[in-house]
Amino acid sequence: MDLILNELSIEGQFFNPDELRESVGRVVLMRNAAIELKVKVYCHANTANRHVRPETALIRALSRDQRMYMISWLTQHGPYWQESQLHSANEWYEADGEIVTETSLAEAAYCVENGIDWRTLSFVPSSWEQSPIKVTHRWDDDIGASQSRDIPVPNYWDMSELEPALIEAEPDPKSWNEFEDAVRRRFTSINFTADSFVHLAGQPLAPGVAGKIFSRLNALDKFWAVGGRSSDEGQRIYENRFTGDRAWFSDSSATEKSKFEKDLTFRVGGVDVFCPWHGKLRLQRRIQFRIHFTWPVPPGGQLHVVYLGLKITVD
Repeated sequence: MDLILNELSIEGQFFNPDELRESVGRVVLMRNAAIELKVKVYCHANTANRHVRPETALIRALSRDQRMYMISWLTQHGPYWQESQLHSANEWYEADGEIVTETSLAEAAYCVENGIDWRTLSFVPSSWEQSPIKVTHRWDDDIGASQSRDIPVPNYWDMSELEPALIEAEPDPKSWNEFEDAVRRRFTSINFTADSFVHLAGQPLAPGVAGKIFSRLNALDKFWAVGGRSSDEGQRIYENRFTGDRAWFSDSSATEKSKFEKDLTFRVGGVDVFCPWHGKLRLQRRIQFRIHFTWPVPPGGQLHVVYLGLKITVD
């Protein structure tokens, strides 16, 4: 589990200085408790400049002690989720009828939507005293028809509600071995070959890397768990993730198949299997990762993930 500060809950409502100090104190208490239990608390890089009342930014409205704490957190150390942002600025997320794309709430919604356990912290009193917060993801499918999905984002504004969740939270993986263990426990509808994770060795385990791989595996696992394209949910996943210009999963090109046939062949159950189908993700510095899997799957067969690592089809 990771937490993310909902900067939208600073909405110009703090005309009473005592009320502001109490609200900030609640958030600080929740953040400190999370850090003690090794749970990350992300924030938006511009949170300190949100207005607590007209023409008064948060960072300028606090007492000296709170100001020093919030300066250290919000303007110096973060961590800032934008440094490994998962949702795209071109996507449409809304809450309560307002577009929230490029906010912490949209990032949290993307994560929840893709099987990553992110939850929000909110200042109170505010219009965000609700849990879960319903965020709607809207998009047009390949034929231009409008589609939408409601995403419930767990939200906390009081330590009494957050504490049990922190105690139950599974810690983030600190190594690829821990990541592999978590993935194998979580995604039981697909099969991972014995050496499918070995190519991750030597690569940095940054939040953006693990998060994006996790989201792709979550989509594959969910697709297979519901019976693939034979179910309505599976067909929706197929249309959203296997087709179109922004598909997560696709076949290798004819040139790649010819040139890299040997490199794209993997051992599955004692048999060599050609696996050009892959999940794709691009990271910072133009690094490209791939997740290769068996496809298509014969009737009664099993979907196998055979490779996770850097892009293979590179000259």
